[in-house]
Amino acid sequence: MTTDGWIPSTCGLCYGTCSIRAHRVDGVLVKIEGNPESAIGRGRLCGKGVSGIMTLYDPNRVNVPLRRTNPVKGKGVDPGFEEISWDEALDEVTARLRKVHDEDPRKLFVQRTTTNTSIRAPMLMFAAAFGTPNSWAAGGGLHCGNGAHLIGGLYHASWSLVPDFRHCRLAIYFGASKGHGAGHVACTNMQDAADARARGMRLVVVDPMANFASAKANEWVPIRPGTDAALALAMLDVILNDLGVWDAEYLARKTNAPYLVGPDGGYVRDAETGKPLVWDTARGHAVRYDTPDGGALALEGAYEVAGVRARPAFALLREHVRQFTPEWAERISSVPAASIRRLAREFATEAMIGSTVVLDGKRLPYRPVAAIYFRGAQGHRNSVYNCFAIELLNQVVGAADVVGGALGFNPVCYGHPETGKPWYEPKAGPDGLMVTGTWVAPHLPYPIPEPKHPTTMSLGGLFPLGMFGTTMASRDQEELWTQFGLPYRPEVMLNYGANSLLSVGNSDTVAETLKRIPFIVSFDITLTEFSEFADIVLPDASYLEAFDSRPNVPFIFNHPAGLGEWSWPVRQPVVPPAGQRRMAAEVLLELVDRLGIREEFNAVANTHLKLDGPHRLEFATPYPYAEICDRELKSHFGAARGLAWFKEHGVISWPKRVEEVYWRAFLDVRVPVYWEFLIGLNRKAKPIATAHGLDWDDAWYDPLPRWMPCPSHEVADGAFDLWGFYYRDTLHTNSFTNENPWLDEASRLDPFSYTIALNAATGRRKGLRDGQEVTLESPHGRRVRGRVHLTETVHPECVGIGGCAGHWARTLPIARGKGVMFNDLLEVDWAHGSPVNLNLDTCVKLRVAP
Repeated sequence: MTTDGWIPSTCGLCYGTCSIRAHRVDGVLVKIEGNPESAIGRGRLCGKGVSGIMTLYDPNRVNVPLRRTNPVKGKGVDPGFEEISWDEALDEVTARLRKVHDEDPRKLFVQRTTTNTSIRAPMLMFAAAFGTPNSWAAGGGLHCGNGAHLIGGLYHASWSLVPDFRHCRLAIYFGASKGHGAGHVACTNMQDAADARARGMRLVVVDPMANFASAKANEWVPIRPGTDAALALAMLDVILNDLGVWDAEYLARKTNAPYLVGPDGGYVRDAETGKPLVWDTARGHAVRYDTPDGGALALEGAYEVAGVRARPAFALLREHVRQFTPEWAERISSVPAASIRRLAREFATEAMIGSTVVLDGKRLPYRPVAAIYFRGAQGHRNSVYNCFAIELLNQVVGAADVVGGALGFNPVCYGHPETGKPWYEPKAGPDGLMVTGTWVAPHLPYPIPEPKHPTTMSLGGLFPLGMFGTTMASRDQEELWTQFGLPYRPEVMLNYGANSLLSVGNSDTVAETLKRIPFIVSFDITLTEFSEFADIVLPDASYLEAFDSRPNVPFIFNHPAGLGEWSWPVRQPVVPPAGQRRMAAEVLLELVDRLGIREEFNAVANTHLKLDGPHRLEFATPYPYAEICDRELKSHFGAARGLAWFKEHGVISWPKRVEEVYWRAFLDVRVPVYWEFLIGLNRKAKPIATAHGLDWDDAWYDPLPRWMPCPSHEVADGAFDLWGFYYRDTLHTNSFTNENPWLDEASRLDPFSYTIALNAATGRRKGLRDGQEVTLESPHGRRVRGRVHLTETVHPECVGIGGCAGHWARTLPIARGKGVMFNDLLEVDWAHGSPVNLNLDTCVKLRVAP
């Protein structure tokens, strides 16, 4: 690596993974900018991406393997690290791993960060080959994904969704910031959102705080945290019952709205095939939902079928939402009833139901409205119903994956013109409901797995709608594991870059769970609060010293939606790893060979990376990671386009097709406006739970959405008069970037990054002045301290805290002591997790302590 010049690669300072060009002079990186040849960023780069040079050359980087000498573990306890060789480190790690692999592979607990997407595949493949199901992304799944990703998958076959920026006329964001400096394909979305506003798209942001998206919006709607479902349900009541507006054709052909439901809440099914029945008004009798040449399908009414009175699911939905009036929602959410009616009317009107548009010679439905939800709306105990209710706004007006509507991130891809790869599309599954064509997590959103007695650390088998659970790091972890008779405990933890002390919840709670794990190995760039609990620390290569064939794969996770181009970029080293740093993926492969599980790993890799033909891995061959990457690229783009080709060109791009972007009109799949499967799930899961002493509330398993209160909504002590929440600071990613000096300087200049945002009128009423040090306290006695910033941009009943700051590790001299660690206020236990999908509740009642 002696040639200087511009090297194409991929950013690694957030999961947006924008494509970059890095300028190297005399072997030294001097500049990073966006790569205009890639759709992922289109030449744009945010402040985090530009600052990567400071992360690369951080003088506090870990450069050699380290071993703990102090047997005592705790917050702030010096591990007494000593330098050791790689052989010594891997000998000890291998011995520990071999022991648990021989005894019970489930004793291995795998944890990774969401910041660096390149580690997802190696860690998942290693865990699968080893045989452990116990893997998570620390706070990444608990806080931001269990609800939003489930609903995105069920309704859009995608990890998340955005407005069709090219054609949308009205977008309503519920706790989302798509296109405003953070999240999936952040830089591309920023330009697309700006272009949409310039074109005339109206943006309404529903959020407790008027931060990044609200600042660019036409309207900010302040709302109490965790009450988004109440607002959405009231809007549905207005749309369906006051205005009488819905897209009958879409609901009849693309959803289960016409499915007949019996008195027991289940579908009325065909006696011969078991398929759900619908009422064909032309034939005058019930037929199977997939009957060819079906006539007009009834969405309303009541019918005698198979000896029972049956009603279409849509009729039940319309009746169900009558109880959720705007006045009811105002009392819960604080959004005025008049505003709710206006927003509903505007959404229904702008949907332009029945309109079409011609693109590329194809006439397509045109529904230029979108209801978008993400972390803010879903980061609660009621995350499923919050997102379900919001998504129904898109569904009832037919604004899902059509021109102008809410688009999932790339649910359909028909591949490069020369190879037809990657290829995937949704298909119809049980009861005609959609199954995603590709997915990010180990199990699909649908069909829902059968609930079973839990055998994993997260208790996930009993809660198949969730990805991660609180019991991975909860206060009542041991109690719940004992209740369910978990036959093992984690003995080895393998961590990549995650800092669960800061990212999950109260750090004392998390620390106690870590102290119980006998042996912890951590791949780290710098020593963090989590490193203090590690027994072995392995020096990782940064994203600018590493390579990867798939930083933006799968496309449903982090690739621009809408028309434009497909792009598949790679990551490659800009400079060689300094010191004794090594790529974690290469180290994992060495451990694979030391443990004798290469056959299992290669089998998993063939499936996960979709390797075929001559590029499949022979089971017993010990391939280096570079060759595995080479084979993945050749398998997708032909023998001439392997790793060497991509190192030169950086990215391959090709045009998207209308059928890929607006796929809903072309594929015969349905989505559920009525969750009949929840009834069966509840019936099977409840006996398992109650038999082991777990409290169970059937209300969480209603097939139609409702607003369920968070624990903070049920706090009776009036002294706790504020709702606390945190928000994503566009200057930072998780807890990782606080040590970057450029970003720290920008944060110290920003009045919000390191402060507690409090409504100015509320602050004056409490006798507070701007910049004053205050202590916030929760009903559980948790406390944090910081400087208050009085502002008009936060709900009068709330305090907002940015990012994931508040570091205390002495090894982080820049980050230490700056900002506020909001997560210390969060309880991590069963009572604060969702009994449907295990999502952690992230809003909390607070008071300014005397």
